[in-house]
Amino acid sequence: MIENITIFQEMEKFVQSSGDAGIVVFSLGSMVKNLTTEKANMIASALAQLPQKVLWRYSGQKPQTLGSNTRIYDWIPQNDLLGHPKTKVFITHGGANGIYEAIYHGVPMVGIPMFADQPDNMVHMEAKGAAVSVKFNFMTTESLRDALNMVINNKSYKENAMRLSRIHHDRPMSPRDEAVFWIEFTMRNKGAKHLRVQAHELTWYQYHSLDVLAFLLIIDLLLIVIFFKSCSFCFKRCCSRKQTKRKAE
Repeated sequence: MIENITIFQEMEKFVQSSGDAGIVVFSLGSMVKNLTTEKANMIASALAQLPQKVLWRYSGQKPQTLGSNTRIYDWIPQNDLLGHPKTKVFITHGGANGIYEAIYHGVPMVGIPMFADQPDNMVHMEAKGAAVSVKFNFMTTESLRDALNMVINNKSYKENAMRLSRIHHDRPMSPRDEAVFWIEFTMRNKGAKHLRVQAHELTWYQYHSLDVLAFLLIIDLLLIVIFFKSCSFCFKRCCSRKQTKRKAE
């Protein structure tokens, strides 16, 4: 506990030392544990050329090109850092959770999508004018540096991110008030059983769709049997015709 408090205090001191330039928050998520030495050095070299301070979630070997403006951590309080007023840009892999956090706080993004839904997520953010994407396999020091400078220095990215944030915050009531309402609603209606999904009423084999699988399996077996019966019938028919022809000769 004391160690965590010390780390948070060190982070806050590092963030405050950024001055008017601000900070860059960098995380590729929990799935990417390490990078190749070449990639790590290339990324570190790009970050070292920024006037901003950088907090990078990275658990690999310390890159040789790491600049004095960059600190690496095994873990960072991502949501808290994105909500910090000094945060200028978020470098992300494009995971849904990180994108929603960035939208909530109105932080523009530089995406380095890896797999699954990440490229598609970043395409949507680019279309909204709140992000720029860099392809991981073709990324260079210059392309990453230029993407970061573009998002930081071009005010339109911040404005578009803030517009998305305003839309995200435009709710009839706050999340806390909504949670209180539904808790009280459930209590008033004795558990609100009318809102329970029908999955609770299904038998175990219906819930796991075993009846559907059994039906499809029977249909497949029936088609296979019909296919083999048809082939057998055609084969016997051909053989009988050949025998009849030979007898006639």
